[in-house]
Amino acid sequence: MNESPSHYALNPSSDIVKRASKVAKAKSARKGEPKFHMTEDMRRLSTPWSVAQIRAEQIEAADLPAGVILDAAAGSGVQLIAFTTRLKRPGLAIEVDPNVGLLCAANMHISGGEEDLQRTMDRVLIGDGTDAEDAIVSYWNSLREAGTRAHPPIGMLHLDPARPKDAQRHEIDEMEPALAPLLKSWANHLETGPRGPAILLDLSPRLNEEQRSLVDAVIETSFPGIARTWEYLSQGGGRIDRLSVWIGSLSSKEPSRCVRMGKKNIMATIEGRVAKSELVSMSSPPPFGAYLTIVDPALVQSGLHEAWLDRALPKSAGHSWLRLDGRRPLLISTDPLTRDDEIDAFVIASGEIVQHRLTPPELHTIEQTAAAAARNEVGKVTLRCSLDPDLHPTLQRRLDKAMKEFEGARGFIVDLELERGSGSHTLYIVCKE
Repeated sequence: MNESPSHYALNPSSDIVKRASKVAKAKSARKGEPKFHMTEDMRRLSTPWSVAQIRAEQIEAADLPAGVILDAAAGSGVQLIAFTTRLKRPGLAIEVDPNVGLLCAANMHISGGEEDLQRTMDRVLIGDGTDAEDAIVSYWNSLREAGTRAHPPIGMLHLDPARPKDAQRHEIDEMEPALAPLLKSWANHLETGPRGPAILLDLSPRLNEEQRSLVDAVIETSFPGIARTWEYLSQGGGRIDRLSVWIGSLSSKEPSRCVRMGKKNIMATIEGRVAKSELVSMSSPPPFGAYLTIVDPALVQSGLHEAWLDRALPKSAGHSWLRLDGRRPLLISTDPLTRDDEIDAFVIASGEIVQHRLTPPELHTIEQTAAAAARNEVGKVTLRCSLDPDLHPTLQRRLDKAMKEFEGARGFIVDLELERGSGSHTLYIVCKE
């Protein structure tokens, strides 16, 4: 090992906090959350505290090999702090930017309690996260200088590399620090549990299937045969908000997982294997009494919609996917969904087909639309069909007003393309939830 390491160690302390306060005052991003020192640019890039907590709560301390938790590109340190607080382990942060590293060290200090003995082993190293040999020496030297003779190993590695700003898609070679050299550098410094070392890679949700395959290849090169679970996390906006790979001791029994997260907690989790689905085109209107379900697009993007479907419908139910792209993936089934929280969390709307309409809702026909829905015992209708985005809010308000005088179940209107020999035609379908 290099006896004159180039990494510079910061020991989180009250003096560090004073220095950091001159750069950026500590404040909470949201009411009730901890205060952190961050510049505006750091705050924009930092993992939200709610997501950081969810990540930490998914890990069982007993699954981790012995040692400290390393974040090799720590930034503000929010995710590392969530891990160390929840798992009661010391934290080692590496950050290439000295100014960011200072704020990270301050955040680590203000987040720890006086009674937390493991906090005395917290450190922030300013330097290259891909140089494991140098970083380990710097860390141990810093502990020794503070009177701690321990040489703690690395029990878990977390990496959330920087990505280009405002790019429509990301390539793995755009990550900083680079994934392949970092994993290769740290491979021999990670403690190993029964299922291998514990590694969590936080990646861009914009990585396509080819890029994800390249990440798999990088992992396999550094840790041959190691188990891994790809996790797709959605916060309900119709897209994948967080993409991560849980490796070795952090992996589950399945290769993929989709998590639907609420504001502060996990609402549902589906695990399984990514599966392709066959789309069915309809040439005639779907029958009354059948059920249409609009599924969360993030579930389809994760490829786990078939795993969800295995739980969502009785084995005897007939079903077909009518649409798998866009904002409203559409499923038709002969039976209603099996209802529970784990299933419902991935459903936008589901209901029985009660009416077909040949034309879309329009301002001059909104009263007729309301009256027709009411005749089918529907008292409130949500427009879940493709309409002019500038007109959609006005139509919804007019429809809500027109239906105030009616009582009945909730419902929705969805659009469906019918394939005819001479082309296609859009049918608007009223469903009663």
